[in-house]
Amino acid sequence: MRRLRGNTTAGLADQLVSAGANAATGLLVLPFLTPAHAGAVLFAIGVGYFAIGIARALVGDVLLTYSARYGDSERARQATDATKTAGAFGLIASVLAVVAWASGPSFLSELIWLAPFLPFVLVHDAGRYAFLSARRPERALISDLTYIGVQAVLLAVLLGAGFRDGAVFLCAWGAGGVAGAFSFLIRARINVFNIFGGNLRGWIRETRHLSGWMTATALLGQAQVQLVYTLVTGLLAPAALAMLRAAQYGLLMPAQNLQMAVSSLLVPRMSRLAGAGDVAGVSRLVRKALSATVLCGLVPVALSPLAGPLLDAILPKYADAGTIAFPVALQALIYLVQVPFTAALRGMQRVRSLFVQYAVFCVAQCTGLVLGTLWFDLRGAAAGMAFGSAVGLVVMIVLYRKALRRLAETGAAEPEAPEAITPTTVADETAGPTPVR
Repeated sequence: MRRLRGNTTAGLADQLVSAGANAATGLLVLPFLTPAHAGAVLFAIGVGYFAIGIARALVGDVLLTYSARYGDSERARQATDATKTAGAFGLIASVLAVVAWASGPSFLSELIWLAPFLPFVLVHDAGRYAFLSARRPERALISDLTYIGVQAVLLAVLLGAGFRDGAVFLCAWGAGGVAGAFSFLIRARINVFNIFGGNLRGWIRETRHLSGWMTATALLGQAQVQLVYTLVTGLLAPAALAMLRAAQYGLLMPAQNLQMAVSSLLVPRMSRLAGAGDVAGVSRLVRKALSATVLCGLVPVALSPLAGPLLDAILPKYADAGTIAFPVALQALIYLVQVPFTAALRGMQRVRSLFVQYAVFCVAQCTGLVLGTLWFDLRGAAAGMAFGSAVGLVVMIVLYRKALRRLAETGAAEPEAPEAITPTTVADETAGPTPVR
């Protein structure tokens, strides 16, 4: 029980650190650069996070779902293969960034400072998920603190010396990624002189039944976010999008960060239970997690009446965001209620069901947004988005119950060994502690 509490605390702290750093990376640009220059830098940072999101679908989310069922030595081999995949994807992304910089319009001018660091940033993210899949979130936290520490020191030194350029922010972000990547590689005992050592083809072949659907879901998620922004801006006005984002920053984003933290803790445990065919264990863990996530989800709902007076006092130009605080908070509650069911489906490796659920959610939310906007401006849009989230929750529960019945009928054996197991880490089974623990 003490170990479980420690893992939970470390997992929540890791997600808090990661989310805080992501927000600060963009926000720190604003006071030091002109709006036009800041826009180009923020676009480059957005490209970096887009690459991380796609690589995470190929590697990180797969590690959480897949590797948790294996023992330490096999999980270490998978971590090395996943590292190569992340690094190779980072190299491809770097080349594309350079091509875009060389041939694209002026707002792509800052991509050249992003390109050299993408492989390391993606390796760091893969390492973070390798530690989480091994249920060692404290090690993931160390990697993130290393990343952020180096980034913060470089920013302090360069800004203190009077440098005011987009390269300062992008190079500091990238250098933090290099430090975080090597922090993972060294502690995981992956050969730092062969960063991309591993079996890339083997990893893709071994996990394609998961990574294909996860990548499709990630791409759908990116498209859905952009579509929501476009619809709100087009049907209403850019100011309406600013009000929506203000409400989401205060009420929805904290819930989403908690959602990611809880999911990273639940999925490896769900995967092991499902791999053993333990239907009762999966159901029990869902119920326990649900009691916690419901309580957490009620917090933004309870705080939503305070949003208007608070904004009126500290940010009066965004006071209108208080009018949509309740539906946005309701959406946060729905997201947190959904977490245990999503984690269970991931643990049972029902990734196609997750894609179907997300597709239904996207259609329902965008439909609700459009109809709500036409009927009742921004307040209707926020209510329509909450309605779409509720539809997504219902579909998720239905798919979870269906998957649980399937697990009860068929049971589950341990996954078959991969076709080609060729450990490439420095430490093997006979060399003391296993690399990723």
